[in-house]
Amino acid sequence: MGDLTRNFSRSEFKCKCGKCTNNYIDIRLVKGLQALRDLIGKPIIINSATRCKAHNASVGGVPNSQHVQGRAADIRVNGMAPETLAKKAEQIEVFRNGGIGIYDTFVHLDVRGHKARWRG
Repeated sequence: MGDLTRNFSRSEFKCKCGKCTNNYIDIRLVKGLQALRDLIGKPIIINSATRCKAHNASVGGVPNSQHVQGRAADIRVNGMAPETLAKKAEQIEVFRNGGIGIYDTFVHLDVRGHKARWRG
């Protein structure tokens, strides 16, 4: 059980550096992920969400990354191809009007407020 939504906890969205206190997360992202979880009926694993500037740089993120702004999550679902997961995310309004990036093993989702699509 989560403390943000039925299935998501604040701890899942924390920066992975383990040192910073940048733990702001846009609630639109959290609600969108919950809607996606409800749609697919499977647990969503968050690889990366909020990042401090130092951690973002260390993982090769762009300086103005949606992760640094608390508006993005890189996710995966066991047994689901990233392409399939991205197609499901298109059904959620906040992601349909935001960023969806497809990578080899995960999908980047963000709530930037305008449509952006790419393959990494």
